[in-house]
Amino acid sequence: MYVSLCRGIPESSFRKPPKPQPQQTHRLNLTGGGGPPRRKTSGYARPQFAGPMELETLMEEGASPGPGSREGDALTADDGTRASLSNGDKAPHRHRQQQQQQPPPQQGQEQLNSAAAMKSNAERPSSSLNLYLAACTVNMGALAAGCALTWSSPTLVKLLNGDNGMTITKDESSWVGSLVTLGAAIGPILAGVLLDRLGRKSTILLSMILSAISWIIIGVVPGLISLYVARVLAGIAVGVIFTAVPMYIAEIAEIRLRSSLGTLMQFFLVVGFLLEYIVGPYTSYLTLVIVSLATPVLCFGMFVWMPDSPQSLLIRPGGEQKAMESLRWLRGNPQETALIKELEEIKKSVDDAKKEKSSFGELFANRGNIKAVIISCAMVAWQQLSGINVVLLYSEQIFLKTGVELSASVSTIAVGTVMLFAAAVTPSLAKITTMRTLLYISAIGMAITDGTLGLFFYLQESNRDVSSIGWLPVTSLVLFIITYCLGFGPLPWAIMGEIFPANLKSVASALTASFCWFLGFILTKLFSAVSDAIGIHSVFWIFSVCCILALLFTKFLLPQTEGKTLQEIQDILHGRNKSSDHKMTRA
Repeated sequence: MYVSLCRGIPESSFRKPPKPQPQQTHRLNLTGGGGPPRRKTSGYARPQFAGPMELETLMEEGASPGPGSREGDALTADDGTRASLSNGDKAPHRHRQQQQQQPPPQQGQEQLNSAAAMKSNAERPSSSLNLYLAACTVNMGALAAGCALTWSSPTLVKLLNGDNGMTITKDESSWVGSLVTLGAAIGPILAGVLLDRLGRKSTILLSMILSAISWIIIGVVPGLISLYVARVLAGIAVGVIFTAVPMYIAEIAEIRLRSSLGTLMQFFLVVGFLLEYIVGPYTSYLTLVIVSLATPVLCFGMFVWMPDSPQSLLIRPGGEQKAMESLRWLRGNPQETALIKELEEIKKSVDDAKKEKSSFGELFANRGNIKAVIISCAMVAWQQLSGINVVLLYSEQIFLKTGVELSASVSTIAVGTVMLFAAAVTPSLAKITTMRTLLYISAIGMAITDGTLGLFFYLQESNRDVSSIGWLPVTSLVLFIITYCLGFGPLPWAIMGEIFPANLKSVASALTASFCWFLGFILTKLFSAVSDAIGIHSVFWIFSVCCILALLFTKFLLPQTEGKTLQEIQDILHGRNKSSDHKMTRA
């Protein structure tokens, strides 16, 4: 009985507690510290404790193997594994420490997987591919607008000669060419009504339908009146494009890409110019109409698959989920936290805009809105007063004055090619420099080239021998077009899409675009009369002075919008931003 009761009890339990031994240094220290070595206890390795010696001694005396174990058996670990231990081995102690410090295998693996997923999500870069795809697709509408604007250049010669079975007079031809600009002045007003009601995407698609109808009328319905109507419809579509596309680009673009994306419109517009210049002189009247008709059809077929802008979707009831989907696609499925943050900022801007009125009178209701109207109208005014339309109109005459025999078609193709090259370079330059720098370069370049052209015409009208500088007008013309396309060609439209609050973007963009086209119509009509009155050289010198004024306006009155959100731009205009860039009079 006594034996059975004592079975399994360690031998150390029947011994008296050992007397305290004086501390001594042993040559073999198994504890890893500076204390004495551990002695053997019934073949088991006594666990090491960090507590006082009394507790350690007590635990040593009461230490026993696990249930069912006998002296000399292997110690059973917590995970059920068995390991053979020798005297003084501290493996069990290290094993328990590792178990206390590490989570269970399954839980630790889940935590590692979760951490890896979070790190992958945080490090996942957003892609701009979808954003550029949407920007290029919507700018196909600008290509269609370019075709509508320059269709008359190769076509009026055929109409004047009666090549199409219809002969028109010189006065009638001037109306055929200019009615598109009058329609373009009406288009922004229509866009202002439709942009908030139908959305940015639907308004742009509607403009492509109007453009296609105009080409069908030109190609199918004969008669001068139908031609007038078609040109007005084409002009309305152009006006809608120049209003809606910059707004759409400004709303979908990332801050760092807004400037470069804003310059794409000028590039596609010039592609439309060049398409008409190349195809028109060498094809029939009907063939050119079919080629021109393909551009709005292509734009409609591509852009219909693109998402609407998040701001446009949030304006309509229940559009928050669609706005999130649109933003996620445009940003290339980025980190979710960044996506939610950006959507919240857009939603706040839209909610603030909904609380305010959006009528035409609100444009002049406060100081910030008035500043935005003045800036936008001034920028498109400097664009027109640079003389771009006049330079393009008289490019053939300038080429002929050089003494080089060039046909009208070759000269216009040369002009269009130079414009295309300059417009293609502008988006890349906008990435490596600022919008303000491009405007500086553009204004200075146009001022110099306008002045040089005026000097050439002055010397020529003064009966001076200009044969030795026949290269001067050609060089000036090419440099003028390049510098125009770098800055004041595309950027005023990009600025227009940035500086207006969300509730006033539609009406403000309509006002700005209408003002631009109306001013262009006046300059085109009055150029001949003014040139006869004061001389063509004086006109180009006036254009040069206007470019200098544009430079001063950009330097001292144009607010700094580079790298700022649309809300921060509004804070600057309204004087709510206390940073160093809040003043309108600082560059």
